[in-house]
Amino acid sequence: ELPFVIIPDINIDNTIVQGVDWNALQQGVGMLPNGAIPTSETDNVVLAAHNDIYGELFRNLDQLENGDELQVQTQSGFFTYIVSDTLIVDPSDVYVMESQGTSMVTLISCYPYNVNNRRIIVQAVRVDL
Repeated sequence: ELPFVIIPDINIDNTIVQGVDWNALQQGVGMLPNGAIPTSETDNVVLAAHNDIYGELFRNLDQLENGDELQVQTQSGFFTYIVSDTLIVDPSDVYVMESQGTSMVTLISCYPYNVNNRRIIVQAVRVDL
């Protein structure tokens, strides 16, 4: 059973696939294989998807606001996160994918739409700890 990500405010209800390479992102929302898991109290689970091809899954990340909810469902259970921050960074700013010392999800896509020279980062902190 594959994990799911659900983001009601932007109509996302998609399977999470392992990896963030070209093939993975053709299939859905990709999970960075950094060993992070939702059950950990310090891991940063990084999810990536395209904004302008393959279903444009993360097309509307910029519409998410602080306080919006998202869920990740895995075999271990159902985890709820609250959006805490949105950043626009350069592709080289990989620090956003590192552990921030709390259980969280980082959503990443290219930005702006059809230009894609930056990255939009939406960070969400787990609320059911």
